[in-house]
Amino acid sequence: MRERLINGVFFDLGWTLERPASGSWMLTNRFFDYVPRDVFNAIDETLRKEAMAHACRPLEEHHYTPTLEEEDRKFIQYFRDLNAFLKLGLSEEQIFDIGHDHTYNFSNYILFDSTIPTLKTLKEHGYRVGVISDTWPSTVPQQKEAGTYDYYDFLVLSFELGVLKPNPRMYETALEYMGLPAEQTIYVDDLTMSLDKAQTYGIHGVCSIADDPSRIVTNYPCVRHPGEVLDLLKEMNGGVL
Repeated sequence: MRERLINGVFFDLGWTLERPASGSWMLTNRFFDYVPRDVFNAIDETLRKEAMAHACRPLEEHHYTPTLEEEDRKFIQYFRDLNAFLKLGLSEEQIFDIGHDHTYNFSNYILFDSTIPTLKTLKEHGYRVGVISDTWPSTVPQQKEAGTYDYYDFLVLSFELGVLKPNPRMYETALEYMGLPAEQTIYVDDLTMSLDKAQTYGIHGVCSIADDPSRIVTNYPCVRHPGEVLDLLKEMNGGVL
């Protein structure tokens, strides 16, 4: 059998293996139960973006988050800050409910149809599979409930390292865990900024355009859903999966 050139696959999670049920990673359906979409969207877009950036700043500056309880506290404060900035009129009880739902309601995230079949096929063919993702402690039980966790050989998660992509620690840790030369790996992510950094280590970038299949990306091969990663690997490996 012909020797493969690629033997390891890194995946991001968001817009790569799964999508947000509400269409937003930060604003869940529970948020929109209290703040209707038309009301929220009627707020000036620049002001909305400024408010979300303001509320996100503490999450980014103090990203290390060792427990679910700490994640819960951080997101309650996030929605408290967002409420104050935009004067949304949410009560403290509603803010608590929205923040708690963000952390503990795993139905906020939906796998793509081809996610589990793709992960299963990769493992059956002997690929090492890892995750490099900016995320929170709730990701671990959420992935277990979704049925994906056992397909991963390892996960490099930002909340554990306390840094976000494209910080070098994310990629260096991932390569250490992968145990393969960088040139034998690909990284599937929806953000070209993350792929650009991975490429500096010799990792082959693949852009997920699951968020918008019409999106044009010229500097990386693109996949519209996880299943297309298998076709790409076969092509890169000279017809061998």
